[in-house]
Amino acid sequence: MSPRAAWRLEALEFHEVYDYTAGKADWLAAGLPVDGPGSGTPRVVDAIARDVPTCRPSESVADVGGRTRSAGWDLCVVVNERKIVQGRLRLDRIDAAPPDTVETVMEPGPATVRADADLASTTERMQRRGTTSLLVTTPDGELLGALVLPAS
Repeated sequence: MSPRAAWRLEALEFHEVYDYTAGKADWLAAGLPVDGPGSGTPRVVDAIARDVPTCRPSESVADVGGRTRSAGWDLCVVVNERKIVQGRLRLDRIDAAPPDTVETVMEPGPATVRADADLASTTERMQRRGTTSLLVTTPDGELLGALVLPAS
């Protein structure tokens, strides 16, 4: 919203008014709600699973493996204290891993997509590449969830 509009809202006695200077593209990429023209186009954020398991790099592989299995997932996203994606730990890597830390067996820098990406083209690209899941992050790298394709 422009500063002028923010001032107008304050004059109308709205108390929590902010001027979002990063812009609309950043807002959309962060998966925040939208309204108006074009808001009906399905975006990746509309189809993500937000309950993807997470862990820290310093955690025990054995502990993470147990949590991941009990949650019914085949991967765990490695994040820092601010939920910034650091890596990915696949269940098959957990099963084969010695009882060590996640950091020693994680895949650093996994592929991610922004929340505002077109859902149809993203799933089509995943199918062409044989990918079953894709992490969804904000522009700052904060985990929002995972786009998971149904098993075929």
